[in-house]
Amino acid sequence: MNTPTSLAAPRHAALRRKVISVIWSLLILACIYTAWVFWLIVRPLRRTPAFLERLGNYWQRDLSAAQEWQVWSVVTLDLALWSLLPVAIVCWWLSSKHLLRDMSLNTTSSTWLRRGAWSGLICSVMSILTRPFISYLYTLHLPVPSQLWLWNINPSDLLGMLICGVLLLLSYLMTWMTEIAEENKAFV
Repeated sequence: MNTPTSLAAPRHAALRRKVISVIWSLLILACIYTAWVFWLIVRPLRRTPAFLERLGNYWQRDLSAAQEWQVWSVVTLDLALWSLLPVAIVCWWLSSKHLLRDMSLNTTSSTWLRRGAWSGLICSVMSILTRPFISYLYTLHLPVPSQLWLWNINPSDLLGMLICGVLLLLSYLMTWMTEIAEENKAFV
């Protein structure tokens, strides 16, 4: 069993540096991803007519008569879902902070990891479920036969759900391992 003094030992310094560099790299990548998604969400607000023209060409619909509230409602819906991404990042940051404090698994770290994983998973699932509303809102000004209700699932959606699912399972494993270690501590 490691004592607090053995964690500061030189033989653990290399491991600690590796863990710190991996955690900070992942947090930086998550922040960059969140900023990129934000940029993609607000992009229709910058040049709305050009965006609607490209989208109309893709859907083979005339979206030039779309109202401003339609674009704003889609952006608001996406931003509501996007707000779960920073929550997930903050939860994962708090989890890594507790993990790095003493370089051991604990229930606090696993709780924050679980909260972040649930936040990311909810964001991914809700993004898939609300995707038909986006096409519907953009085509709401058209006659009823021309309105769209499109479902699509991208490989990145499945990858996001898979990653969040793995993090969720990891958080539960951390909790179970901590409980087992506490039970075994009584025997030592």
